[in-house]
Amino acid sequence: MYEQYWGLGEQPFSCTPDPRFLYMSRKHQDVLTMLLFSVTRNKGAVMVTGDVGLGKTTLSRKLLQELDENSFRVAMIVNPVLTPVQLYREVLEQLGVDDPPKNRQECVKGLNNLLLDLYQQGCRAVLIIDEAHLIRDRQTYEELRLLLNFQLNDQFLLSLVLIGQPELHAKIARVEALKQRLSVRAHLPALDLAETSEMIKFRLRTAWYTESNGGIFTPDAIQEIYKYTGGAPRVICQVADNALLAGMAQKAKKIDGFLMHSVIMDFEGKEW
Repeated sequence: MYEQYWGLGEQPFSCTPDPRFLYMSRKHQDVLTMLLFSVTRNKGAVMVTGDVGLGKTTLSRKLLQELDENSFRVAMIVNPVLTPVQLYREVLEQLGVDDPPKNRQECVKGLNNLLLDLYQQGCRAVLIIDEAHLIRDRQTYEELRLLLNFQLNDQFLLSLVLIGQPELHAKIARVEALKQRLSVRAHLPALDLAETSEMIKFRLRTAWYTESNGGIFTPDAIQEIYKYTGGAPRVICQVADNALLAGMAQKAKKIDGFLMHSVIMDFEGKEW
């Protein structure tokens, strides 16, 4: 709607987990490196936590992009409120098994055979569970631990990636055997002011903005964004997107601090 007005090829601040628009701060890069290391070096299990809206899901999509599809088969569960049997069946289906069994024992047997077949083909399985903090049943966490028992003498047959909000730590702590299996634990923080500015510029460039006229958002506008969002990428995208629409409506040439503050007030529904 506003792309032509601002000289953009597409929307720069969509909240969909598109890896093209993932701004890789130093910490994002560190976490991605740890994820890749854990999976490609067959370390078993890894956990990434971070507050809501910091880019964890998009980072998981970036991980998928980095993995060689000929060497890895990936199952991704984005709604983990499942019973143990539902979990097994979902994993089996995503790894290519049609109509998996409804009995837990048969599911376990089928998954073990599938993982061995993949290994013999030179391929390894990766299970990514997003929003893992939403798992309600302790038994489901126990089953995740048991998945790590699928192994040969010298390596795991499956890599487990748990992604969730900070409360995941406490839930994992209640299952000591799973906690001890986590080879890597990483936390994703919010962006600082400089990173917030770089993220906005990066997303505009990705949407084909050339910055030939010095940029759409003034430093004062970026200060307003950072002050309101605290460096949370999802909220940054929401208010920046609203600002582009409001700026077009007002025929503004730039998004300055005054306009940005007005947009945030409308977004919040009150003075802040």
